[in-house]
Amino acid sequence: MINLLPVGRVITFIAMAYAVVTCLVFWIMYDDGTSFLTAISFATGGSTLLHILLLGMIYFGWEKLWSKYPILNELLFPNLNGTWQMVIHWEWEGKKGTSNATAVIKQNFLKIGMDVEAEDSDSETLLAKPKKDSETGRAELYYVFLTTPKHKTGDSSQSPYKGAAILKLSLEGNKRLKGNYFTSRKTVGHYELTRVDS
Repeated sequence: MINLLPVGRVITFIAMAYAVVTCLVFWIMYDDGTSFLTAISFATGGSTLLHILLLGMIYFGWEKLWSKYPILNELLFPNLNGTWQMVIHWEWEGKKGTSNATAVIKQNFLKIGMDVEAEDSDSETLLAKPKKDSETGRAELYYVFLTTPKHKTGDSSQSPYKGAAILKLSLEGNKRLKGNYFTSRKTVGHYELTRVDS
């Protein structure tokens, strides 16, 4: 999600916040009865506290903030954390079919990833990038993955393969993701994900 923010402005804002906190604490603490070093140590402590608060917000508090202020799902990027039921419509070597899977999306303020467990394979994230359509603001997830086939009795051995998908959030809300995919073994198809829990 940090990718969706103007990073230069965010860094400038954080640097200014640190400077203001440090200066304010120093100004409040430094007087005739307090030494320069004591005031500096208190100012550094204030900056450290701000640092801990920011890290806590980035790793833990953002989800609570998103649930308290749902408008953030539209302004920045929706919270996709949770378990999703997945239907995979595939086409490979002239055959077509569907497969059911379970996807687990793990997201924090800095990164997002998705693991998929299907009937015949498991997939892990190589790269996932949240994006918003520049014209409509619709949330999209660019997803590059590595799929490892499950070797079942009687099946011929298959090597792992890479794939990519662009998943778009449904216009009906943040409970459905859909998108096309392709893989390095020349499989093409369509994913449909429905959120089970968050």
